[in-house]
Amino acid sequence: MTRSVVRPAAPPAPPSKRSVVPWLIIVGLFAVTATYIYVAVPRTDAPRAAPSATPTAHSDGLSERHDGYTLEPLALPIGRGTAIPVAFRIRGPNGSPATRYAITQSVPLHAYVAREDLSLYQHVHPRLDGDTWRTKVDVPDGGVYRLYVEFTPEERAGTLHPTLLGVRFIITGDTRYVPVPAAQATVRVGRLSVNRPDGTTTVAAGRPSALRFQVVDAGGAPVRTLEPYLGSFGHVSAFDVLTQAMVHLHPIAPAGAGPPADGTLTFHAAFPYQGAQRVFVQFQVAGTVHQAAFTVLVA
Repeated sequence: MTRSVVRPAAPPAPPSKRSVVPWLIIVGLFAVTATYIYVAVPRTDAPRAAPSATPTAHSDGLSERHDGYTLEPLALPIGRGTAIPVAFRIRGPNGSPATRYAITQSVPLHAYVAREDLSLYQHVHPRLDGDTWRTKVDVPDGGVYRLYVEFTPEERAGTLHPTLLGVRFIITGDTRYVPVPAAQATVRVGRLSVNRPDGTTTVAAGRPSALRFQVVDAGGAPVRTLEPYLGSFGHVSAFDVLTQAMVHLHPIAPAGAGPPADGTLTFHAAFPYQGAQRVFVQFQVAGTVHQAAFTVLVA
């Protein structure tokens, strides 16, 4: 009887150097990639630092948040009408309603409403009711509007850089938009006129400059009886025509200096970008506040 002999299997041949090298490269690349991800890429579970509340001088009303302060709208217009109630809160860096402000130009907070074509502009003065600001505005036509609020927190009293916040609201329905007027040197305001003594001179972008406006009567004589309005003889707000970013211009001469003998109001201007600004000039004569709007070119 023949016996079958089972022979043990031969051991596998050792891998050649050519087959090992690619695997070593792959393992090496994986180790390098893993190390980079661990060291260089931030982990999503890491705690995030709280946003800084350091005050800056570049708020423009295009955001409802800046410098740690937040504009919280409570009631905004939803249709056309006059004397429409508006209510909002200002929340501070700690999240609580802010109720203490520095007095700037005779009031603690200024509010403005402008339509996106800048054909409609209002300057109103809300009153603080507990922790809520309340006022009324007129909305004669449809379109996209923005409510701007400007204030200086009490801890920054004396600075020339107020916080400026803004929020949009939309009035639906048929709307008549108005093209931005060309730059001109004179604007009629009832029986008065306001002139730019520099004509339609272009203002330099990114550099401090002065904007001058002279109030004259129907005969062209300077109005020497300008009255204080909001702590000075004039108030100017400017809006970028393209973005609607707002800039508040500060008067050079305070009301304590007396009315200008030549009826000329001079303001500090510092427009950061080239383009066009729609500039609203407000002044008071015989107890009535007048408003003139200019298009100012910036280059």
